[in-house]
Amino acid sequence: MRIFKTLDEMYKELEREIKHNGLVLQSSTVQDKDVRTDENFKNKELVAYSYTVKKTDDRDEWLVSLGKSLEWAKADFAERINGETNPGQAYKLREVWDEFLHDNKSAYTYSERMKGKIDGVVSTLRNDRSSRQAVLTIYESSIDDLRRGGIARIPCSMHYHFLLRSGKLDVIYVMRSCDYNEHLPYDVWHACELRDLIAERVNA
Repeated sequence: MRIFKTLDEMYKELEREIKHNGLVLQSSTVQDKDVRTDENFKNKELVAYSYTVKKTDDRDEWLVSLGKSLEWAKADFAERINGETNPGQAYKLREVWDEFLHDNKSAYTYSERMKGKIDGVVSTLRNDRSSRQAVLTIYESSIDDLRRGGIARIPCSMHYHFLLRSGKLDVIYVMRSCDYNEHLPYDVWHACELRDLIAERVNA
């Protein structure tokens, strides 16, 4: 596992790893689109890559420095933790999601997948600060296993695992897939925001 001091260091090194060690892959589906004959979706893939970032309190500035929308990130996070209805309003701030709405709904939203689960994580950590069971699951097998092969969108995020150690809360974020250029900065930003939200509620 690589250990990075900053988000910027992580992002630059990850780009180098993809360029030099990524495996060439022609994707068959992206979200719910069939792209198996589209050369634009030939990419490089890192498998089983893990890393730790030590300093994340400058994540707003980091996100903006990459040309990403902090406005969308904050609006989307607010919807995730407040249980907004599908599709919510935040998606309108980022046009990339428009084409994936069907009958004016998304196949899933993070607010739907997270609803009621944050309280469970907080309760687990309050009752046992040494717990290894504070897991917030996004991927739901009973739904998502039936959507494989591009039948419908399924989450790229699998779960968030929270550990309280030495008075500090860490988050382990497991993903099955992620687009380095388009989505990774947002996914990392959201994981850090979620960690800090829960840390505040468990006094860590």
